[in-house]
Amino acid sequence: MSVIYFLSDAHLGGDEESIESRKRQDLVAFLGRLRRGDRLYLLGDVFDFWFDFGTPPPADQAAVLAALEEATRRGVGIAFMGGNHDHWARTTRHPGYLETIVGLELIDDPHTLVVDGMRLLLCHGDALGGARGTYRIIRAVLHHPASIFGFRLLGPRIGRWLAARTSTLSRRSHQPEAQVVYEDRLRSAAREVLSSGRYEAVVAGHIHRPELLTTDNGVYLNLGDWIEHRTYGRLESGKLTLEDFDRSGHDDDS
Repeated sequence: MSVIYFLSDAHLGGDEESIESRKRQDLVAFLGRLRRGDRLYLLGDVFDFWFDFGTPPPADQAAVLAALEEATRRGVGIAFMGGNHDHWARTTRHPGYLETIVGLELIDDPHTLVVDGMRLLLCHGDALGGARGTYRIIRAVLHHPASIFGFRLLGPRIGRWLAARTSTLSRRSHQPEAQVVYEDRLRSAAREVLSSGRYEAVVAGHIHRPELLTTDNGVYLNLGDWIEHRTYGRLESGKLTLEDFDRSGHDDDS
């Protein structure tokens, strides 16, 4: 029986090499375990930065990209949703590298998934319930076609340097108190979606805190991350679970 998997927030390319190499190794191993007929939904920030400049991607992404391509070739369906770090998989009117070479399907945020009558709302999580405050403006600007066109003109060298610098400054500005606020806000937004009666489950990422919450109205699953927690979601026979990646492969037996 085929299984549906959900994964987010690997932030590939965002850490020092000792951490990156382990992330890549574990993600490649995870992808290698997917079977023909399975489906994987990547729900944002798989890459710490991805912008399709129309040039070959960074060399340090090669192993994961090859594993993704190999998985699609053997019959695994893989859908890619951009997050707040890797939204720009298609920067022109034409499909980009992830679609044409790797074979991924791009999906919008949010995305409705219906499986055997079960309705799930899939999202990255940065805008569930609507982006707020200053971030609403920043997000709108970054997603605007004019901004994307202008950034593409910078070219990969300057563009990736600027993105790396911005990402570093953003991490340094994060405060523990704010993290709790983000977690509560996303959980509340998911509860509101579930209370509408339109969905049986909400699956999100973004906050890097794995959580599986069952309410009277449905299930909220936060996927955590692939940096510290190595967690992912699994849907099989109508049951949605939160899983820990096991390097031994024993998680395949669940």
